[in-house]
Amino acid sequence: MTNSPVSLDNLIAFVEALDPSGGPLDNLSAAVAVSVRLDEQSDALIGHFVDRARRSGASWSQIGASMGVSKQAVQKRFVPRLDADNLVPEDQLFTRFTPRARNVLAAAGQIAGPANPIGPAEITGGLLTEPAGIAATVIHGAGLTDEQIYAAFELEPATVGGDADPAALRELGFTPDGKVALRETLRAVLRLGHNYVGTEHLLLGVIYTEGEVARKLEELGLGADFAEQALAAEIAKVKAQRQAG
Repeated sequence: MTNSPVSLDNLIAFVEALDPSGGPLDNLSAAVAVSVRLDEQSDALIGHFVDRARRSGASWSQIGASMGVSKQAVQKRFVPRLDADNLVPEDQLFTRFTPRARNVLAAAGQIAGPANPIGPAEITGGLLTEPAGIAATVIHGAGLTDEQIYAAFELEPATVGGDADPAALRELGFTPDGKVALRETLRAVLRLGHNYVGTEHLLLGVIYTEGEVARKLEELGLGADFAEQALAAEIAKVKAQRQAG
């Protein structure tokens, strides 16, 4: 490990120069303020290289190992947080969802049944109703069939189609885990720097909702690391096709 670019002597001199006439307690207060600022810069420095590692294709497990912590710890520290009970203003909820993502939630509502709240399992089943969506492509790319997913979560396939209305989606109810899945969906959008919510984000939202559904998906071969890498590859493919067109 190389020496720090800022020595302790320089930091002491900097703190004392902030208030040359101050006493020991004044210097201590100034030192605390400087320390807080250094902590913020330290987080920003590490966050910069975490982002660079993610863009290079490194998984959260690899990043955590490089930092000497678990992947859960590094995700908790560096993935943006949102309030699960205040996702977006009520009148804007679902307006940034793509048509396919809206259709997925409408299908999840049908799978859950009339007046029943939607959970991560129903969202997962809904993803299969948009086979051309990125999420379904990744699910099938993991070697999973629709029948396997429906059987794993004891779901009945949905038959809805068309373009779901955002206003109608606001009438849907969600279980506590369903709300967490939506929160994790928006966290994925923020982390990826996207300005829309697609089926790929819904899939990540389900996977990053701790619970039985995420555990079963991982057992089936659709864990977080596989999904992140496969989604990144599919998104890059879509971008390349659009540029070529």
